[in-house]
Amino acid sequence: MKEARPDILVTGFGPFPRVRVNPTTALARAVASRLQAAGFAAEALILETSYAGGLPHLRAHLAEVRPRAILMLGLAARARKIRVELFGRGHASPLHPDSSGATPTARPLPAALPLWTTGNPQAALAALRRHGLRSALSPSAGRYLCDACYAAALRPNRSSGVPVIFIHVPWLRPAPGAKPQARVASFRPSTASLVASLTEMGIDLARHGRRSG
Repeated sequence: MKEARPDILVTGFGPFPRVRVNPTTALARAVASRLQAAGFAAEALILETSYAGGLPHLRAHLAEVRPRAILMLGLAARARKIRVELFGRGHASPLHPDSSGATPTARPLPAALPLWTTGNPQAALAALRRHGLRSALSPSAGRYLCDACYAAALRPNRSSGVPVIFIHVPWLRPAPGAKPQARVASFRPSTASLVASLTEMGIDLARHGRRSG
């Protein structure tokens, strides 16, 4: 018997060069768990940060389970605020090797035209700001696996009514007692606040996805 479509898929990434522990791994799992507790059929998918592994895995998983909504999370290590990405271009730079040390030999998508988010970026931004998190709309998801995966999720869902949105997070605030607070940049979000806001965002996406399909 075929399983029902999940209400929402929450994606995160594994390690990549100079990032031994990617915070989006734990974030994606925590948000999916909160969404399940709220009564939604939610699942987390952690992607290998590689063009040969993570990108094909994402495409295959989306084709198989056909989630009603998708919330994608990525780390922007140099960012000073949380970024709500407006579109994906499918860009991939040969200057940035993936977790296997490989670089793309070709663009993951044949065209670099922007694919606009099918989610509601203003609602996502409002959810972040309600929890006091520094955040902004972003015109570029970069030239790495984040942008490639965002475009890969947007392309088949542009006309299906499936809301897809990508959130880039900076490094998170250390847990209490792990580091003197005076040494921590004020723009770093706490895990608790970020999980709460992303869960709120996920609920909105899942409800919209249910109504659309």
